[in-house]
Amino acid sequence: MIDKYIETYKMFKPEILKSLYETIDMMLTAMILTLFVGVLLGFVLFITRSDGIYKNKAIYFATSGVLNIIRSIPFILFIIVIIPFNRMILGTGFGVDASKIPLSLIGIATFARFTEQDMLDVNKSIYETSYALGANTKQYFTHFLLKEAQSGLVLSFTSTSISLLAYSTVMGIIGGGGLGYLAISEGYYNFNYSLMWIIIFVMILIVHIMQTTGNLIAKKYDKR
Repeated sequence: MIDKYIETYKMFKPEILKSLYETIDMMLTAMILTLFVGVLLGFVLFITRSDGIYKNKAIYFATSGVLNIIRSIPFILFIIVIIPFNRMILGTGFGVDASKIPLSLIGIATFARFTEQDMLDVNKSIYETSYALGANTKQYFTHFLLKEAQSGLVLSFTSTSISLLAYSTVMGIIGGGGLGYLAISEGYYNFNYSLMWIIIFVMILIVHIMQTTGNLIAKKYDKR
């Protein structure tokens, strides 16, 4: 039985490696944008909410509303409705590069919400402690709030990244390719279940590596 999987891997090795590269390419771009933009928007939500330091209902409502819209649309439909936006930005609505846009947007929307919650979970006494030590608002954010929230942020980013890997499997509908598309198009539709299970195993391995790495980093930064 193992020989069957080995033969299938040898036969489809170029396709598997190409699809793996496409998945990594999509994931890296989406993860980088998710990390920086997601933290920024999550921070905006945190400071402008009704009990935030810079309370601003208009900014909070607008930011929260956009994020809710992105997260509420089923992802496969979101990919389709955003094709005109892809064309406006890249000149094309299809391909690996075009797939990075919806993947990044859903990642940003998800991680921004996680960031807001992670900051809300920080002990409220931290603000009084920073004030008593003579820290200004900027120092409170950088040296106290983010320091306390960083372990949770790492775990939230890890969960978001794993979700992005799952989302990437449907990018084939706009020509994004990737491991998921190969598993469905060549594995499931062509009754090549050996190939499908090989790709599933590869994706399980990727998730395991991501989660283990995230757990180790979060443990290192956890100062509680």
